[in-house]
Amino acid sequence: MIMMTELKKQNLIKKEKLNPTYYFQSLLQQATRLKLLTDAEFEHIQLQSFQLLAKQTEQYTGGESSSVKIETAQSLLASIFYTIGIYLKNFPDADRSIEVLKQSPLSELYRHGKKLLKSKFANAEQLLDAVRNNCLVTDHCAYNDTIRTGLPLFFSNYDIDFAAQDIPASIDYPLSNDQMDLAGVEYIYNYLQILFWENQFCNKFPEGAIHSLLRGYHNHYRDLLINIFGLVLTNAVACVLADKKAAQLNIEPSERQYLYHTLIRIPKDNLTAVLRDASTKLCKELNISNRFLQKHISATASALPAGIKNALENNNLDSLFISFKEKHTQSVIQFKDHEKMPDELFRSIADEIRECRYVSDKITIIRREIHSIADLVDLLEGYCLFDDEFAQVFQALDDMELALLLKKLPKYLIDTDLHFTENEKEWQNKLKYFFEELDSARRDKIRELADKIDLG
Repeated sequence: MIMMTELKKQNLIKKEKLNPTYYFQSLLQQATRLKLLTDAEFEHIQLQSFQLLAKQTEQYTGGESSSVKIETAQSLLASIFYTIGIYLKNFPDADRSIEVLKQSPLSELYRHGKKLLKSKFANAEQLLDAVRNNCLVTDHCAYNDTIRTGLPLFFSNYDIDFAAQDIPASIDYPLSNDQMDLAGVEYIYNYLQILFWENQFCNKFPEGAIHSLLRGYHNHYRDLLINIFGLVLTNAVACVLADKKAAQLNIEPSERQYLYHTLIRIPKDNLTAVLRDASTKLCKELNISNRFLQKHISATASALPAGIKNALENNNLDSLFISFKEKHTQSVIQFKDHEKMPDELFRSIADEIRECRYVSDKITIIRREIHSIADLVDLLEGYCLFDDEFAQVFQALDDMELALLLKKLPKYLIDTDLHFTENEKEWQNKLKYFFEELDSARRDKIRELADKIDLG
């Protein structure tokens, strides 16, 4: 009897080799190269693409015109291709996608793709709510700004009809293993999914321990573009390697010395396996059973050997395995503000400032008449300054005045009940931008001063 061995189908086009952002274009390119599409079939697809573009252009202009700028047409076509790609990517292999492409009108594929995009958009909105519910309590600026304002921008500005490939959001907070080769709602969904599970992981550790770890990493960690999950995971793995509970998170200097002498003897080729085992033990200790999070931990841990090898060679393991730094006690500056001026007098001064043609005159009046921080804040919110005038006024203030204004900024904690008026947000954003542009020495000095101030 002849035994027949079932052969696994060998796909001519490897799906994983195709460009995730330009999936449709990448698929066509490979299909053409491998002659899976005839010239006639390819030309028919091109014709249908132009027909779809004409239809989208008409909708874009509200039926008023069938022509737009070249840049607009390119963007509309990219949106069409992205939407079709979303649908074709949904099939288990690329060869099946080619069959569907041959058998179905492009308009039908576009319609199916748009339906998928709407579903992904709705799922992403739910993920954003989940991220808001499990977010970390931290004063890390990029983390909080991204969750509070940067990500919600996407959901209010995303154009599924004419710019499906765009990401109209402000995302500063970096993830570990962020998939940067995605676009549109696919990228946002993936970003939120990773962020949610990074939060879930970090929430297994005491809030105070994470704060102490971040302070141990850098005094001014708040302003750095760092991934909190990556720092926490690295120290947690180090704890496992040092035979202590991962939840303790801290690596003492003596433990770092032990790790140095242990790791320096491990051949580089074996280091990956050692760290993989440590991350597996970590998942067991923390009762992490979610496959997505387990894979994310493994992927992040797999990037550690290169950093560990470099740290060992330079005897600089303290830059990787961090010792806690507690919040140091510091002298407190008790601040008592001057009395606010009467409303009528304030309105008179505000009107005088608004009438000034030159910002230098506005600064002169502010220096002469405004003597309380409360009045200065009211002035900043009173439509008395515009555009670059804010920066010039901030430049005229001394370090103590800037530190007091810094204290008036909202704490970077997530609070969905906080609502700011447009003029409140304007001066706050202008001040944040002004601080970002200062040289680091002065910025650190003002931040330290602000930390010492007690407004009572």
